[in-house]
Amino acid sequence: MKRTMTTPDYLRLVASLDNLDRSIVSLLQADGRMPFSRIAREVGVTEKTARTRVLDLIEQRVMQITAVTDPSVLGYGSAALLCMTNRPDRPASEIARQLQNIPSIDYVVVSASHFSLFAEVLCRDRAALQATIENEVGKIDGIQTIEIVPYLSLHYQLAHFAAAQNKAPSETGVRPREIDGMDVRIIRSLSEDGRKPFLQVAEELGVSEGQVRLRFKNLSDTGTVSVIALINPMSLEFRSMAWVGINVAAGHSVKDVADALARLANTTYIVICAGRYDILTEFICQTDRELLDVIDQSVRSLQGVARLEVSIYSNLFYKRLSTIRDEAISDQQERAGA
Repeated sequence: MKRTMTTPDYLRLVASLDNLDRSIVSLLQADGRMPFSRIAREVGVTEKTARTRVLDLIEQRVMQITAVTDPSVLGYGSAALLCMTNRPDRPASEIARQLQNIPSIDYVVVSASHFSLFAEVLCRDRAALQATIENEVGKIDGIQTIEIVPYLSLHYQLAHFAAAQNKAPSETGVRPREIDGMDVRIIRSLSEDGRKPFLQVAEELGVSEGQVRLRFKNLSDTGTVSVIALINPMSLEFRSMAWVGINVAAGHSVKDVADALARLANTTYIVICAGRYDILTEFICQTDRELLDVIDQSVRSLQGVARLEVSIYSNLFYKRLSTIRDEAISDQQERAGA
C-alpha cells in the first residue's frame, strides 16, 4: 500500500511581530479566507501592502493558512502524546530538534515539569504509530524514558487564540463529526492551501463551484472545519502555555468533564486518552498569573476532576498537518460524495 505525505517545516517562532503584522494575523485567525481588500480596510493600508504582508508571513514560515479539522479526515487514524524524560548529558532542546524532523510528529514541547519533552505523533494506523515510536523516536540518543498516552478521541480544538482567551458562550470550536466523501475531499484540498479559490477546488473535484461553496459553509457552520491562519502561539505573545493532564473521579463521565473544559477560557485543545491521564487539555495564556488563575479557579473547581498534572511549556515547535494520501482509497469512498 503506497503512502505519501508532505512534511512542511515547523512554524517559525519570532520574538515579536510589529503592530501591522499582529493585526493582520488576528484577522486571519478569525477568517483565513478573508479577502485582501477587506484586510486592507480593517488595518488601514493599501490592498497591495496587505497582500505583501500576508505572503511574506507565509513565505517566512511564520504562519500557514490551512483547514483545521479532525485529523482522521486527513487520513490520521491513530495518535498519541509521547511524554519523555532526557538524560542529564543531553539537553532537552537538542532532542526536541531531532524530534521535530520526524514526519509523523507535528507538535514538540520542551517543558519544565516531571516530563521534559512532549511530542504529538499522528499516523495512518496503530501499526504505523508503533513503528514510529520504536524505529524513529526510540532511537534518538538522549531520551531516557518514553511514556505513551494514546488518544481515544479528539474532543475539541480551537486554534484561534484570541477567541480562546475571550471565549463566547456560543463558541463551539472544531469537533469530530460524520461527513461524506465529498466533504472529506473539499477539506483535504483546503488543507493544502486554505485560501485556494472555490473554483479551483471545484475543478479539482469535478463538481460545481456552488456545491463547494455550499458544502464549505455547512462544514464551517457546524464546526467541522475552520480555515484559519496557524501560527506558533508564542509568536503572538501567548508565552504561558501548559499541558494539563486530568484524571476523572469515579462515577463521573469523561465526556462531560471534557465538555466542561471546552467551555473554559484559554482552552485550545482537548483529547480523551488512555494511560496516565483520562483527558489532556492545552491552555494558552499570556502570563503565568493568567494561567494560574485558569487552573486554580476554573479547572480545579470542575465537578469530576479528581487529579491534575500541569506541565509548563518552555519552548514549542508546531507545524500544520498535511493530508496522508493513500493510493489504495476505495472507489466506493471516493464516490460517496459524487
